[in-house]
Amino acid sequence: MSELPAPTLPQWQYLYGKPAITATIRSTPEHFIVDEQLNFQPSGSGEHLLLQIEKRGQNTQYIARQLARLTGLRMRDISYAGLKDRHAVTRQWFCFKWPIKQELAWQQWQLEDSRILQAVRHYRKLRLGALKANHFQITLTEVSEPEALVARMQLIAAGVPNYYGEQRFGRGGGNLTLANDLFAGERIADRQIRGLALSASRSFLFNTVLSARLEQGLFNQVLDGDILQLDGTGSIFQVEHADDILQQRLRDGDVHPTAPLVGMDGAVVSQQAAALEQQALAAHQQWCQGLTEYRLQGARRSIRLVPQQLSAAVTGDSVTLNFALPAGCFATSVLRELACYRDGSRPLSDMA
Repeated sequence: MSELPAPTLPQWQYLYGKPAITATIRSTPEHFIVDEQLNFQPSGSGEHLLLQIEKRGQNTQYIARQLARLTGLRMRDISYAGLKDRHAVTRQWFCFKWPIKQELAWQQWQLEDSRILQAVRHYRKLRLGALKANHFQITLTEVSEPEALVARMQLIAAGVPNYYGEQRFGRGGGNLTLANDLFAGERIADRQIRGLALSASRSFLFNTVLSARLEQGLFNQVLDGDILQLDGTGSIFQVEHADDILQQRLRDGDVHPTAPLVGMDGAVVSQQAAALEQQALAAHQQWCQGLTEYRLQGARRSIRLVPQQLSAAVTGDSVTLNFALPAGCFATSVLRELACYRDGSRPLSDMA
């Protein structure tokens, strides 16, 4: 493959205009609290043990390694439903197989900056992605205009662009550099690192299409040839003609337009929607080809994210937000429409 130009993280388009409000996130881990909700109710019996763990300042894989050490199991025997932020206080579930009649003194375990909240049996392994939602409690500090931020929340209640957050791309876009090297023909032997590169590149292309749609004023518009997703489900269907009924369903939040997760096969838009996507991705055809060659399955993802249970409380120059998002969605995609924030967990951070 020919050498590709070095990737850069663009300033993705805003839906409601770039905020004039400034703020700081993650001043402390306690200012970014995440509580995951599984998409099933544990059965209370079975060969698999589910542990709900609250961690502070640790990433998910670090906790999994500690559990592997304490149980004598292999790292791959420890499962979880999703990765959680390191610079936060998060409550998430871990799982491993353990004989019913074999004692396990988990109450005596000492986990660094973490604690086990509860343990419950289940009849099967916890799978990646087995989440219904993540609940967030985020405190923004040093808010320049707290009341204006709260007023702006009335806008985001109707939905925000469902961008992949900056953490998907690594510090300074480092995961995109890996993707760039990979698609230029460089071999990445480590499977996990290669996966990060592929995931980041797909996320970048999705954001690129979404940003182009915003730039053209087509975020809340059904296009001829669009593929729409039913709200609250993964079900999609293709639109031949964007009629008034579909436009009303979009306004009502019953359906959402989608953008591509580039890969092989998968549903493909047509007509006006295809022209928009082809134009947006024209400069990234080698990446699109590379994702197909690595045999990633093509898919569609909603471009609209609607926060649930949204509320705010103001204390001086701090604002505490509470909201819930579907699994796989990023809280920072909500925050960026409210304020230009600095990430207090980083020495130097990009403004959202």
